[in-house]
Amino acid sequence: MSKSYEELMGAVGRAVFYRPERRRVRDLLSRDACPQLLVGEREFPLFDVSMNGISFLSDNGHTAWQIGQELPLRLRLWDKEIYAGHARIARIEPGPRGGCRVGLGLVTGFLDLPEVRREDDEGQLERDLRSGPEVVRERIPAPFRDQVGRAVHFLQYYRQVLGRNETCCRQSGPPGAETVRTLTERSLAALREPWAEIQRGCSHAAVECLQDRDVLLAAKEYTETVVTPLLMECPLVERAYGKPLGYPGDYQVMLYYYNNRPEGDSVYAQVFHKLGVEHPLSAGVRTRRDYVVELMREEHDRVCAAAGEDASFRVTSLACGPAREVSDYVAGRRGWPGQATWTLIDQEDEALSIAYHDAVRALSRAGARGALQCLHLSFVQMLRDASILASLEPQHFIFSTGFFDYLRENQAQVVLRGLYERLVPGGLLVIGNALGPNDHFWSAEFILDWTLLYRTRDEMRRLAARLPETAEVDVAVEPGNAYYFLLVRRH
Repeated sequence: MSKSYEELMGAVGRAVFYRPERRRVRDLLSRDACPQLLVGEREFPLFDVSMNGISFLSDNGHTAWQIGQELPLRLRLWDKEIYAGHARIARIEPGPRGGCRVGLGLVTGFLDLPEVRREDDEGQLERDLRSGPEVVRERIPAPFRDQVGRAVHFLQYYRQVLGRNETCCRQSGPPGAETVRTLTERSLAALREPWAEIQRGCSHAAVECLQDRDVLLAAKEYTETVVTPLLMECPLVERAYGKPLGYPGDYQVMLYYYNNRPEGDSVYAQVFHKLGVEHPLSAGVRTRRDYVVELMREEHDRVCAAAGEDASFRVTSLACGPAREVSDYVAGRRGWPGQATWTLIDQEDEALSIAYHDAVRALSRAGARGALQCLHLSFVQMLRDASILASLEPQHFIFSTGFFDYLRENQAQVVLRGLYERLVPGGLLVIGNALGPNDHFWSAEFILDWTLLYRTRDEMRRLAARLPETAEVDVAVEPGNAYYFLLVRRH
């Protein structure tokens, strides 16, 4: 399952002092585990666990609990007791909807997390063997099953057709490689619109599933069982669904989008990888890059017009990934009056390494007066304390293209205010977010388990609710019509 940005630890995970790993329940256990935590005689929602402690959510408020208070504790999983003992309240923090989160340290015994995970696996296996797949199918609306069935048949059909013809091409001797390329090109031209139409049909049918969480989870499980495996040989799907860094849209996935070419070990893999990077959300990554590059040029021109040869243009990219906006801007413009400095912020050091290398190479080739600095900053740090950017010199242009897709409204407003405070007067803040509603969300949400917060124009405007009244706020759509951009100028 994809992690949310507030869970991605990045550099923070490299702490010097060891303490037992704390795991969110939704990461440690399966969707259907439903652990039961009894504190005294009352059941509370379990939030996270470690070897020597747990935390739970309480709607009683802070006054019902006292630091140091010792409590009897029982934890059950799949109707089996996995812990019974006593714990002491170690901390009380604000929780959702006016409640609190209570952290407990175990006084007796410990929680063997690998064993807990094994118990969960065993519970799932026993449930699955007993109930079978029909339990999932029965929850799903028939129109959704029909549309997904079309997708399965389409993929299986062309997997066989392309595999058979690729074998014939490769057996034809030295000209075979060129024939394989021709087969790939012909297949792309023939399958592009039919596959797009099937994906649109699945998205339309999936809307009904969004109204009920149980139905949604069943529909996702169904799609991941019958469709996702058919596409796993495509590099894009293998990376985004596998989530080696904990989330789907990592820098390598972004590079697949930017490269925009057939990749894979077979014609079938190359064709459907290429169709994946042509998907509206994927293509929008390229068009939003071009949109940001153009805005950066306009802001740079504005600063240069005011300051001339002494112009100092400062730009920050938050959650920059490979930062193709910067390297493309430098390569396209090649020179300018004064100095330009880019600050690239990301939680993945490999993403920063690629971004730095590409941007420095572009500056060197252009002979342009520019500099780069990289901040290896975890998103946990950023979300907990937006003022962490206060050390940055005030910026003329700040942008983030893919970060806010994952932030709840309250979080987004806090981060946005922190970024706004880092602008110079007249500076521009540019925030991208996937556009909603749309008719292509099924592929990301259901095939790749890639959950985005799609926002409407009004919802984009609400992100600016905590900004000063003097802020100039507008919402625009990038040319690919896949992402909104919130444009905020400081006055």
